[in-house]
Amino acid sequence: MLVTVGHLVAASVAAVAFLVKLRALGRDPANPRILASAGICLGMGVAVTAGWAPVHSLLDRVSGVANLAKLVEHGSALLAAAAIQFLFLHLGDPGRARRLMARRGVFLAVAFGVMVAAFSRADFPESEPLHFAERYGDLPPVGVYMLAFLTCLGVTVVDILRVSAGYARYAGARLRTSMRLLSAGAAFGAGFVAHKALFICLKLAGVAPPWPEPAATQTLITLSVSLIGASFVLATARKAVDGVRAWPRRYATHRDLHALWYLLYRAMPTIALHPPRRPEVDPRWAWRLGERLYRRCVEISDGLRALGPLDESVAGAARQRAMAAGWSIERADAAGEAAAVLVALRRFTSGATATREVDPALESQSVAVAQADVQADASRLALVSTALSEELVRAVAARTPDAPARGREA
Repeated sequence: MLVTVGHLVAASVAAVAFLVKLRALGRDPANPRILASAGICLGMGVAVTAGWAPVHSLLDRVSGVANLAKLVEHGSALLAAAAIQFLFLHLGDPGRARRLMARRGVFLAVAFGVMVAAFSRADFPESEPLHFAERYGDLPPVGVYMLAFLTCLGVTVVDILRVSAGYARYAGARLRTSMRLLSAGAAFGAGFVAHKALFICLKLAGVAPPWPEPAATQTLITLSVSLIGASFVLATARKAVDGVRAWPRRYATHRDLHALWYLLYRAMPTIALHPPRRPEVDPRWAWRLGERLYRRCVEISDGLRALGPLDESVAGAARQRAMAAGWSIERADAAGEAAAVLVALRRFTSGATATREVDPALESQSVAVAQADVQADASRLALVSTALSEELVRAVAARTPDAPARGREA
């Protein structure tokens, strides 16, 4: 029962981690780090699935080769080992990664060739999914097979412990947690290698080990695969949690921006990359809110850029009146910009300022809103948007003549 539960838990964690990395690979297919991470999760998932007794028996029955599932299981583990080394080489020295990986690839290929040769020489009378090492561990070909397999796995475990410990010293708090999970998984992997090597050595020496091998092996595998898989999905899980926590704030900001966006859209509809069917309606629901908020900030920035310089005298007058009314500095600055925007829009629509073409598909790097700063920019623009309805702002804008004044760039 313990072995079955261990297989199911490890396979589930590996499958979830693989799906997460597969989705990331779809967004960035040329990223070697994501490709390596997906390979690690795939290799671990296939290995623990092939080692599960029902799948093991099915593979042997379909192929007609006793214990072929063991070769599939261990070969998949070596695939994960190769992907781990590929990942760490790209993290440490991307320029030399491919050349160094070629050497590791030769080593892994030779080891797997030895495993295949030893497997073909072993005489397995029947399939043994649970007690393979106990029943066949005293056979010399099986000893050679396991020695080649455990050597490759041991080298990989040492690589994980060395690199993850080095990165953890310089990483931030979140990345450090992922590295510690990876190190813990590698430690249990080292335990698996040591346990399996000791067990096979005792069997070859004719000594019966005094502990149940399947339960100990599966416990170490489950802990190792689960911790390594968790280290790869932790960042994605945290990002999802952060997104859920930020949703109410983003939703409120997105709605606050509608007034400013609609004002600019009416004057210059070309700012909208995908014009809504009812632009005058403030949407109650918005899916993919992060992208929508980013796009809205870009469109507002494009509209403000098309307006040209804002009138500093208008902004200063509105700011002074807002400060005199007891507004905070942030709200007073927003009131000044809102009044200047109203005046600039009036001049723009009356033809008092030159029209500037806006291409919504091309975002200038000097004015496009950086994704990392989108919330800060959105919050500032939301204050400007909400200030548009203030009587103080409208009064200052109404008293300003339509003649253009020298000002600053938006």
